[in-house]
Amino acid sequence: MTKTPPLTSQHSSSQKNGDFSLKAHLYSFFTGFLYLFGGARESRFRKKVLQQFLPSTGEEKVLDICCANGKQTQTLASLFPRGTVVGVDIDPKMIFYAKKHFQNFSNLKFVCGDVSRLPFSDNSFDIVTSFLALHEIPTTLLSLVLHEVKRVLKTMGYFLVFDFQLPPKSFSSLNLRYYALRLFENESAAFFMMLDHKQLFKKFGFKLHAAQTYFKGLLFCLLLQPEK
Repeated sequence: MTKTPPLTSQHSSSQKNGDFSLKAHLYSFFTGFLYLFGGARESRFRKKVLQQFLPSTGEEKVLDICCANGKQTQTLASLFPRGTVVGVDIDPKMIFYAKKHFQNFSNLKFVCGDVSRLPFSDNSFDIVTSFLALHEIPTTLLSLVLHEVKRVLKTMGYFLVFDFQLPPKSFSSLNLRYYALRLFENESAAFFMMLDHKQLFKKFGFKLHAAQTYFKGLLFCLLLQPEK
């Protein structure tokens, strides 16, 4: 197995100048509003899901892919105080924001990188998490991302996926939320939401360990492990 070389950012000058976009600031507001729309307080809900699903001694090495502005990643850092938590995102402006706002965890670091070509060695992490992230991946890159997750994950490691899915048609109010969500999302997101997610991950060599849906089926959570 070969080690994937680290990526270098073309935006280092903008980071040094403290130039980060408005969307990094608005991301927390938008996701918080989205959870309230579903009837939950975001920070409390995220922590509850992580504690419910992730097996933990507190010492694991954890990778949070597509970490955006680091809000979810810092929650992970609080749950693994003796471990190491790494957030990776392709947007250098998000990473700059995360580094600036979440400096109070010594076990937490952020890396600018492409999740379809992760800048980490094989079998590096005990846990990989994807929180409202995979639906954002372009359809043409999704297979590459899942291969990379499996590559960096240890044989007995866990892959936690929390994301959107198409809600049951019998719930008209949920379908209204789906179409409202589509106002902000692209075709890749729509495609991902309509997939059979359990079959998708099985196809890429993951076995199901635990599963649950939230908000009457609008959101799902899967805990997966690599097939031996």
